[in-house]
Amino acid sequence: MRKLPPLNAIRAFEAVARRLSFAEAGEELGVTATAISHQIRHLETYLGFQLVERRPRQIALTPAGQELFPKLQMAFDTLGEAFSMLDKDVEQLLVRVTTTRAFAERWLVPRLGAFFEKRSDVRVEVETNDDVLDLRADRLDLAIRYGPQGAASNEEEVLIRDRYLPVSLSECDSTSLKDSRLLGFRWRNPDMGGPTWEDWFKENGEPFPSERITRFSDESAAFNALDQGLGSLLSTSVLVEEGLRSGRYRQIPGPELRGFAYYLVLNPLSRKKLGVKVFADWLRQAAKQI
Repeated sequence: MRKLPPLNAIRAFEAVARRLSFAEAGEELGVTATAISHQIRHLETYLGFQLVERRPRQIALTPAGQELFPKLQMAFDTLGEAFSMLDKDVEQLLVRVTTTRAFAERWLVPRLGAFFEKRSDVRVEVETNDDVLDLRADRLDLAIRYGPQGAASNEEEVLIRDRYLPVSLSECDSTSLKDSRLLGFRWRNPDMGGPTWEDWFKENGEPFPSERITRFSDESAAFNALDQGLGSLLSTSVLVEEGLRSGRYRQIPGPELRGFAYYLVLNPLSRKKLGVKVFADWLRQAAKQI
């Protein structure tokens, strides 16, 4: 018979190691941060060595904790996969997707009709959130995320690479930015250093007219302002591609700035679900058409 540490303590450590927060681990498991801390100490006492280093404002894994965490995560993934095989057929055809609100509104949702025409048996649930959600903890099957164009890891693959260009409604009279109001939005993660109007005017060799810009708290609101004809938006090419093709938008002459990439990330526990395979393959094909 296998001799294992208390399973509740193992579960608590795996959640803490993944989130590096007692509070967030407690929220995930439905207990208090204090209870999580007690479980970790209980596990450390059982093992005879420290797993978590407690610092004044944060926590970190000890070398022993760093060695144990990936093995535990693999074990939990194996358990999850074993139980997922017992899902009913309807669960095999249910796909839970997370992506940003702007990408869902401007790219994903307009294409879902074409997907359902091919696979009406697959159910899709879309969770829009600009934060990076934990696919395992939040029981999500796949994510479409946006970030700097680096080398994709084993867990993610590049769907689309983009660039930034200024656009306005085609019906607007102005053919330049000289008198146009500028629309912008605040990057939720300022460390990403996303393209801005300041960058565009610098690239164009012109002073930045800061008095003419209207900023919004998120990208989706800035797009709504663009559709209302309130000004010109420096936008990712991916989200205005359809509008430019249909003639609703027009590109304003000037430089194009290097953007980031949209990545497809699959939950390891969901890779074998039929619905996930079908939906992921469709996403790859739709991305190639841009």
